[in-house]
Amino acid sequence: MSVVFDEMLNQLILQRLMYDRRTAGAVLDVNCRDGCVCLTGCVDTPEQKEAALFLVEGLTGIREVTDNIVVRQALSGNA
Repeated sequence: MSVVFDEMLNQLILQRLMYDRRTAGAVLDVNCRDGCVCLTGCVDTPEQKEAALFLVEGLTGIREVTDNIVVRQALSGNA
């Protein structure tokens, strides 16, 4: 895969995450390389995390998704 394809895929994923009502408030970073996507950041609920992964995993050209998303509830729930 080319650098151009990875950049296009990266932009598509960012747009999907930004405009989907389930993930609009999430703070996520996307990194694509050779069709492998790494999602990093924080979300408010497990449902937001699930939605973010769902939006990415179904895209054509994605070979692998690495999930580095942290749920804020989990961070503050055991303090």
